[in-house]
Amino acid sequence: MMKKYWLGAFLLISLPAWGVLPQAATPAELAMCKARGIPVAQGRYAGHYCDGLRFLDRAYSAMGNKREMDYYLGVAISNFSYELNRAKVDKARLGEFHVGKATALKLMGRKAEAATEFNKALNYKINSREVYQALADHFYETGNKEKALEMSTEGLKRNPNSTGLKRRYTEFGGKLPYPEALAETIPGVETNVMVKPVDKSEPSEAKGEAASDSPDPNKLSTIEPLPQAEPAKIGSPKNPYCRFCPD
Repeated sequence: MMKKYWLGAFLLISLPAWGVLPQAATPAELAMCKARGIPVAQGRYAGHYCDGLRFLDRAYSAMGNKREMDYYLGVAISNFSYELNRAKVDKARLGEFHVGKATALKLMGRKAEAATEFNKALNYKINSREVYQALADHFYETGNKEKALEMSTEGLKRNPNSTGLKRRYTEFGGKLPYPEALAETIPGVETNVMVKPVDKSEPSEAKGEAASDSPDPNKLSTIEPLPQAEPAKIGSPKNPYCRFCPD
């Protein structure tokens, strides 16, 4: 009987602190995901990206308790990795997935792996102010102040009202006035270039002449392709969601 008592006591003591916390998303966590533009259906499951962000947030809350914090970071990394490795990837958020994973790795002390993920994020278009903040912080902390300012500048162009990016811009050497906002950019939304289709059913008009009702079959009409907008260039690192990083 005594042996069973001590065994039960040992198991209770060995349970990590996170064992008593609910694993399901809280209303506050779902609100956080919704604010990041992640669809939340009827206050329920919002996907692996949301899970990555909310467990990353829990890790910040658990600072001071390494065991609990490492658990949350491990879960966050798994969810970000899932999004990056799934068969059908959300291409519009690839940069955010890499930065989320990088942030968790960084907090775990795995700095080399984190740096790799931060740099991978630069290959993709980013709009999120949190991601630009994380990228700017990463480059500043690693001694690349020029890149840190570049990230702050690019982030402000897409998020002109972000106080966090404004603070970083001035701290990292930016000069006032703040960089001009990109008018066509909507924060958190991937910009798609729409090309107006050509209606081939209508006869084309020659210069200075009205279109003929019966076009000459011997004359080949050419349609000039519409110019394509070049994708906006991004700069560098950023941090997905940090409850202790005021924006």
